[in-house]
Amino acid sequence: MSKSKYNVVNPDDIIEKYGADTFRMYEMFLGPVEQSKPWDTKGIEGVHRFLKKLWRLFYDEGKGKIWTEEKASEAELKVLHRTIKKIEEDTERFSFNTAVSAFMIAVNDLTDLKSHKKEILEPLLLLLAPYAPHISEELYHQLNASVEEDFILNASYPKLEAKWLVESSKNYPIAINGKTRMEMSIALDATQQQVEEIILADESVKKWLDGKAPKKVIYVKGKMINIVL
Repeated sequence: MSKSKYNVVNPDDIIEKYGADTFRMYEMFLGPVEQSKPWDTKGIEGVHRFLKKLWRLFYDEGKGKIWTEEKASEAELKVLHRTIKKIEEDTERFSFNTAVSAFMIAVNDLTDLKSHKKEILEPLLLLLAPYAPHISEELYHQLNASVEEDFILNASYPKLEAKWLVESSKNYPIAINGKTRMEMSIALDATQQQVEEIILADESVKKWLDGKAPKKVIYVKGKMINIVL
């Protein structure tokens, strides 16, 4: 961007249309902070959609407030603590663009899990506050409306619990004669015999086998499972 090329974008116009948080995060999302980056106004839509998707974890257009005080599931806690670790590391090395990507992944994962629990959403806002301070402050205030003059800047930063970073299971691709047909979550410490018993008892696998008995089950720990007919 330069005045000589007549391609300067007025930040006030962008902020008026998309909001300051969108503009702020988009600038960080463009690339490494120490490098020159091409400006493309079209790309700002993606960041704006992310913030709207974040908002929908808290509010539904028809129902209004949808967050709950329910206990978080193991899957939700894994998403949260993976995000805490990633944001801490990226922020410390000023890798803001990859941190913004991590926020997008986290919100997508929580949306897929239909996660609307305060135990997960509040720490997520604390992580997001330095990146998108306005929406973070507003949603934090809504979560804690019963506490007067409670600001997000007064809250303690989320603590990483390493136990949630340890994976106990894996989604294995299940192939029939080398062609992947489905995925199945199986414990990482499962034995060959246990794997065979689990997959051959599954109704979806039975459907693909169509009554045929497998010649063998190839199990490559941590990678894949192939049923040979």
